[in-house]
Amino acid sequence: MRGGMRICYDFQAFAWPKYGGVSRYFVELASRIHRYPGTTVRIVAPLYRNKLLAAKADVIPVFGLPVNVEGRVAPRVMQLFDSSVSRLLCQAYAPDIAHETYYSRRRTSGASAKTVITVYDMTHELFPQYFPKNSGTMSLRRTAFARADHLICISESTRADLMRIYGIEEGRVSVIHLASSLTAPQHLLLAVKDPFFLYVGARAGYKNFDGLLEAFAASLLFKTHKLVCFGGGQFSEGENKRRSELGIPQDRVELVEGDDNLLSRYYASAEAFVYPSLYEGFGIPLIEAMECGCPIVCNASSSMPEVAGDAAMYCDAEDIHSLSNAMLKVAQSPDERRRLILEGTQRAKRFSWDRCAEQTHAVYARLAAGR
Repeated sequence: MRGGMRICYDFQAFAWPKYGGVSRYFVELASRIHRYPGTTVRIVAPLYRNKLLAAKADVIPVFGLPVNVEGRVAPRVMQLFDSSVSRLLCQAYAPDIAHETYYSRRRTSGASAKTVITVYDMTHELFPQYFPKNSGTMSLRRTAFARADHLICISESTRADLMRIYGIEEGRVSVIHLASSLTAPQHLLLAVKDPFFLYVGARAGYKNFDGLLEAFAASLLFKTHKLVCFGGGQFSEGENKRRSELGIPQDRVELVEGDDNLLSRYYASAEAFVYPSLYEGFGIPLIEAMECGCPIVCNASSSMPEVAGDAAMYCDAEDIHSLSNAMLKVAQSPDERRRLILEGTQRAKRFSWDRCAEQTHAVYARLAAGR
């Protein structure tokens, strides 16, 4: 290795997605590792739409230009362009470590670099019923995992699943937890008329939003509380139909969209954050809720207990009565809410992007040194 260490992050998380948890992770990571003495960082994204990266382009050196394009053909064109041009840019940069931001069959950098790949979850493998049968995702991941020099899993739960399903040897895998980019709100809490439960993010498939609607109806909590969904796009026709079938009035389920500042205020104002997902590779919203002083109701599966610890009211989210009872217990017990808030505030301190960067840099250094 030369006198310093060169790190390269590829284009995959930045080319087309304007926002997203994966791009946020790498922006937070690169902006910190770039400051380590003797370490040089480049994000190689010839053309990218990602707003999070564009906002940090004056902090993180980027080989590429932000673009504002739309349409159905554009993603494929940008993928082909970035894939080919990034190889040339990577070869010119000659990194010691290439940290690929997603899964691909071929290296996205020169063969001389050590390849690191982050493994986010095993949802396709464990819940194939929620994904297209011929997506090729598992074949793609198997190829990517096999050629990587090292794999970073974002939870012990994900690492256990990875090793069990793909037979990856323990020495090639590290566990490095993620963190939250939210901070507790400084402004007044939301002036809302009714108490509400908060749901955040995507709602389809294993996220089990339909189960949450059933629990909300079975508990009759809709008579006293609202269910506020932050992000995730407009309610589908199927979601509206299901709400109506369950007897939940339309005005008791709301959709809100906005920035991180508004999201933090919703967390801080909610009766509880409900996370009915059947599986999570990590679950950043759990940390967001804890940081903002919001009690948590979540499923006792996969990585969720690993992240939330004693700061959550756990349930079996596949059992409607278990989920509804957990929501009722939090709503009816101020003492339990206070306990969960206190536990969460303390537990959130265990997770930080600085710690994530420190542990990731240590992985890079070991690989670059041939250990």
